[in-house]
Amino acid sequence: MAYRPATIEELAEMIREAAAHGRSLAVSGTGSRPGIGPGAADADLDLTGLGGSIDHDPGELLLTLPASTPLDHVEKLLAQSGQCLAFEPPSPDAIWGLGHGTIGGAVASGLSGPRRPFAGACRDHVLGLSGVTGRGEIFTAGGKVLKNVTGFDLPRLLTGSRGTLAVLTQITLKVLPLAPAQATLLLPADTAAKAVRIMADALMVDGGITGAAWSESEVQLRIESSSAVLPALVDAARARLPASTLIEGDASRALWAAIASLYDHAHADEIIWRCPLPANRAPALAALLPPDARLRLDWAGALAWVLLPAGAADLDVHGLVAQAAGRDGHAERLRGAASAIPARAPLEPGLAALSARVKALFDPAGILSPAAAPGGAA
Repeated sequence: MAYRPATIEELAEMIREAAAHGRSLAVSGTGSRPGIGPGAADADLDLTGLGGSIDHDPGELLLTLPASTPLDHVEKLLAQSGQCLAFEPPSPDAIWGLGHGTIGGAVASGLSGPRRPFAGACRDHVLGLSGVTGRGEIFTAGGKVLKNVTGFDLPRLLTGSRGTLAVLTQITLKVLPLAPAQATLLLPADTAAKAVRIMADALMVDGGITGAAWSESEVQLRIESSSAVLPALVDAARARLPASTLIEGDASRALWAAIASLYDHAHADEIIWRCPLPANRAPALAALLPPDARLRLDWAGALAWVLLPAGAADLDVHGLVAQAAGRDGHAERLRGAASAIPARAPLEPGLAALSARVKALFDPAGILSPAAAPGGAA
């Protein structure tokens, strides 16, 4: 069974009907993120029929648009005005091979790319949201300026909620100018410990760095600025860091698009784990991984991607991250066959109780993407 509303009023009525019959709904747009998507449910709720107009005000750095707008369309639209989504949402296509998805999926997943430590997370750029709760109530939260946010900050709460609290229909985002010029320094580092040290040293001095990653024995440092200033920033960084190779312009941009979304890095059959943790604990995690695991670091070491061969489905990455970082880290399997190891570890009792109370406020019948909720089986 599938629902495909054409208007927000139809959507609200469909949700009320499903709640009245206790029918769970798998909330999705194009279905491009199955690893963090709705999981199994009684019926599909297809949001691709919900349209609407796009309101882009380049002078005010504001963008309001339907949640169903394709992500690549949003990025092209902003680029025409020399602007971008500063949280650099990763495309899901390299992981799942199902396209780039929608802006609603990007906000609902709450994932951020390499610029996250420097420009903020996805939730920091969502000013307003409209949608429908699991009660079938149409709502609008936030606005077009930060000072409009009063009481509970619903845009922050709903960003990253994966369709488990409400169905997003419209989003207002703060956008930022694209940097006029970009270059990347490539520095050798054969261990995670050396990589983290190099990245930490680089970030101690403000030199226009907007990305710091490591893979395949190489640290990548992105530097952005005006065309006039960039050469001086690059020279200053090279003077205080180990010997490096420089790539510039389009080649640099292509590299960081690949880093953000794991293009040309994850093999087709590899299991992919995403593990946020303190950067200084990344070397400890690296030391715990088996020899056939591959590790890449982003966010200056605070995001670890663990890539495992298909035969390592029963490796308890949750346990390894806990051993390396304690409560300060967590892990989630984005791709890989089901195994005895859950994709997401159970929440601690206090946090699970709080999450359940929030879920009950927005979706008392528990019908919205129940498998994607904390503790769900997606």
